[in-house]
Amino acid sequence: MILDFITYLCATIKLKDMIKGVITGDIVDSTLISNEWKPTIKESLERVVSDFISMTKVSYEMYRGDSFQVIVDDITFALSVGIAIRAVLRANTPNGMEPWDARIAIGIGDISFVSESIITNDGEAFRFSGREFDMLGKRRLAVVTPNDNINQELKLTTSFADELITKWSIKQADIIYSRIISNASQKELAATLGMSTQNFSKLWNSGNGHLIQSYIERYKELMTKL
Repeated sequence: MILDFITYLCATIKLKDMIKGVITGDIVDSTLISNEWKPTIKESLERVVSDFISMTKVSYEMYRGDSFQVIVDDITFALSVGIAIRAVLRANTPNGMEPWDARIAIGIGDISFVSESIITNDGEAFRFSGREFDMLGKRRLAVVTPNDNINQELKLTTSFADELITKWSIKQADIIYSRIISNASQKELAATLGMSTQNFSKLWNSGNGHLIQSYIERYKELMTKL
């Protein structure tokens, strides 16, 4: 009896450890971005990995020059990482250029095969992410989980969030990124970015930061149920 319980407990822990978030993405209109800026794009992704290190492990790999896959260990942060990638790309756009952006599909599920290269890994999360990415069309954000009811809710809310994110200015993206990766107050974040609290608040409100924050919090609630 005790042995059966221990076996069940170990299996449950192992299953939870293997459920992760996988992000498949590419850079929007990458052919319009000259090679001199490609290192900046890579540095942007590396910044996200570094800024989330205190919250969850994030690993990524770029391929074909403009495509990437990301693994987020804690699924409650997978959406935050996805939005942060889009935000940091927009925030790091050089002056005079159209804001950089990415198309992103987030898959939540198990990872059944792990190799040294992320893009050769396999499992439910990778298949969800890959299939949804192929069906993105004009969308730039999607989330798929093993739960149909959760998927239906996220499909609606994600469509609204995607519209808001796609309209962010470079400055709006910068301050919203700072809020995604930190629990600091607006006053503290404004000081870090070298701007007034009033200006920070203005950009936050005009970028609908409060709606994005609510969207992320609801996603986290759904992931705990999952």
